[in-house]
Amino acid sequence: MGRRLLHMYPKIWATGFLLFMGLLGCSKDDVPGEATPRAQPQDAMVLAAQQCVQASPLLGYGEGLQRPAIAQPTPEAQLAHVSQQGACAGNRAFRFGAARADITGPSGGKILMGNENIDNYAIGVHMRLFARAFVVESPCNQKRVAIVLTDTGMVFGAVRDAVLEKIRTDPSLARAYSTENLLISATHTHSGPGGYSHYEAYNFFRFGFDQQAFDVIVQGIVRALREAHGNLERAASTGQIGFAEGELLGANVSRSPEVYRSNPAGERARYQDVDGSDLDTNRLMTLLRLVRDDGKEVGSMNWFAVHPTSDNLLGQFGEPISGDNKGYAMFVWERMMASGDAEPFVSSFQQSDSGDVFSYLWHRNPQEQNKRYAKLLNDAHPGERHPLTVANGTAQLAQALRLYQAANKPLVGGVDYRFGMVKMDSMQLTDPVIIDSLQHPPELDSKIKETCNPSLGYSFLAGGRGAAPGEIGKNARMGVTCQNSGNNIGGLVNDLKVAMAGKVPTESAAYALGCQAPKLAALNLQCQAEKPVFLLFGPPVNVSPTILPFQLVRIGNLAIVAIPWEVTTMAGRRIRQTVLDALREDGVDHVVINGLSNDFVNYLTTREEYAVQGYEGASNQFGPWSLAVVQQEMRRLAQGMAQGKPVDPGPTPPRKEPTVRQVAPFNAVDFAQAGFGTMVQEPGEVYAPGETARAVFRTADPNNDLLIDDTFLKVERQGADGQWVVVATDRDPETTFLWTSPQPRPQFLPSPVSEAEIIWRIPRNARAGIYRLVHQGSAMAPGATEPQRFEGRSRSFEVKGAVAMCP
Repeated sequence: MGRRLLHMYPKIWATGFLLFMGLLGCSKDDVPGEATPRAQPQDAMVLAAQQCVQASPLLGYGEGLQRPAIAQPTPEAQLAHVSQQGACAGNRAFRFGAARADITGPSGGKILMGNENIDNYAIGVHMRLFARAFVVESPCNQKRVAIVLTDTGMVFGAVRDAVLEKIRTDPSLARAYSTENLLISATHTHSGPGGYSHYEAYNFFRFGFDQQAFDVIVQGIVRALREAHGNLERAASTGQIGFAEGELLGANVSRSPEVYRSNPAGERARYQDVDGSDLDTNRLMTLLRLVRDDGKEVGSMNWFAVHPTSDNLLGQFGEPISGDNKGYAMFVWERMMASGDAEPFVSSFQQSDSGDVFSYLWHRNPQEQNKRYAKLLNDAHPGERHPLTVANGTAQLAQALRLYQAANKPLVGGVDYRFGMVKMDSMQLTDPVIIDSLQHPPELDSKIKETCNPSLGYSFLAGGRGAAPGEIGKNARMGVTCQNSGNNIGGLVNDLKVAMAGKVPTESAAYALGCQAPKLAALNLQCQAEKPVFLLFGPPVNVSPTILPFQLVRIGNLAIVAIPWEVTTMAGRRIRQTVLDALREDGVDHVVINGLSNDFVNYLTTREEYAVQGYEGASNQFGPWSLAVVQQEMRRLAQGMAQGKPVDPGPTPPRKEPTVRQVAPFNAVDFAQAGFGTMVQEPGEVYAPGETARAVFRTADPNNDLLIDDTFLKVERQGADGQWVVVATDRDPETTFLWTSPQPRPQFLPSPVSEAEIIWRIPRNARAGIYRLVHQGSAMAPGATEPQRFEGRSRSFEVKGAVAMCP
């Protein structure tokens, strides 16, 4: 069978078509994402879904661009399995529950999180955002851990603190969860709301703290955790947690290959493909399958390293809210597994060591880029706004489904955890094991290896696009160090061009200012070494946290390293090896990095990468010895776990409140004059499957009411009885709610009346019938204390024509 697009509804081989159409096609009469009766065993659904996804033409977007790794044993595979000692030796029985909750924040004009650009603001919703919670307990030792993933750019300490405060006031949660066993992390989508940190460094381009965005994230996390907890408590059966791991090609690529090559040649030689080229990204996906003994498929967690920036990398500023590639993969899988059970299947695509990893595989070759992107657009749905998001999400989903089917090796051991706070601006490297493991050249050494006052370097200005081959040291905004600033002829020529364009000459400024700042002893910047200081984040300005959470979670023979950085590929490998060495005798044979966890402080690089001062090195806040100190502290936690001893919890972070807060705009309007819900543009009269239907409505600011657990749009089909049935909402990737304000800066100058474009990319297998598009919103009337709801409906239109087997 030829390949076709997977959009939201899957395709299958002819033998399974009728089954799958009944489960997932447009013939269903329920709201998408809600429970529907299951006609066949879920294993059959997974197999059909796997065949569907693997038939998608979008899997070809990275095809042939990477070669597989050399077939050699990994350090983990070389280990003879050692069972955990004590009561949990040989244990394979776990209790678990999972749930998700809506956390879609303000989608009307608020500046998004991730790209530091005030033009990158929200213009509606492509996919709703969710918090997904997993709770796992080992009856052998009665220990439990909660792992929560959010469709957000980052998780900040203020969010975690607020969640913990709500846990402490909830008797059912307080007895089971605390600082030590709660892990909250972010997918790192760059298409989610911003402004929810209590530190100004991360709110600056959002013009202050956004209470609305903060509250919806915190409340959603707590709701997901509470429901997952309840599902575990109600479950009568334990179950096994299956494990699988495999290489995924064509889904991630290094954005900084030249920086990666600064690492020792001997170390890089351990990570090569079959052609002898560097494996400069971590291509392994590690997956867990949670199935109870009664057959209930509870969910799946996997870890894979890639930036969810698929939309942003295409140069689109002004984006609808979206979970990007990981959000797409999670939601599609959950749709596929929808059942009539009260406890729905939950899929979690965790972030790993993705600090120097793109999803945009051909970004260094313009000719190849144009060819691949043209093919991607051709293979995508004609109305698709987000082809790279869908393509990369499909690649991750296809691999996850393969591993899910292969996850027949159970985790062995118990649940355990260690947690401690570390004052990262004043740590010394003292652990002889870590010191002996360092491989850097002598010129990069220092007698005292310590961290220092956090700051960003001048190469931070280059942004996260990475460095093309040969670019380091030649571009005035990339590779600017105190060794080359001011005396690099090419850099000075660039500076002259920059100055003539009316901009700051980066290298000259770096030498005149950034390289002189460490001489001010009071600022404690001496150990920043090669970095010319561009922005000071620590004392006395204190715009970023310095006391940070370190967490180590164990589920059987798998260890999860949870740290608040975006970790580069080689840095991740070193951390994993450190933890593995400390826990191998206690039965751990696999370690994953769970980046962007519990707080956020930019990037973590190796010492060698730091010396180059690419974007990631310039964004490594605490100086050249940061990674070694992280290894030291994670080793301390791992030793405590292996020995069954508690660890020093570390200092208590100061209570920080946001200095600048966003002011909620006043945009009350008279309903009668505004005409909310009235049509500006009707859809066409007839569409064929595969075409795109659009309608435009008069609307209000969507931030008036975020419609949590509801929708800004509905696609409805008329049933035989004349009643209208919802077949799609703004949760579904085949729909988009685009919001247009007449104001150029809607965050500051909101217009009480604006427009909403409702888009439905009609699946190629959509059943014939009469449909309509519906828009829902809320507006504030003068003198009202609560927003008032309104709804608009388009005229009906017909979908008819040849129906494909597949979307």
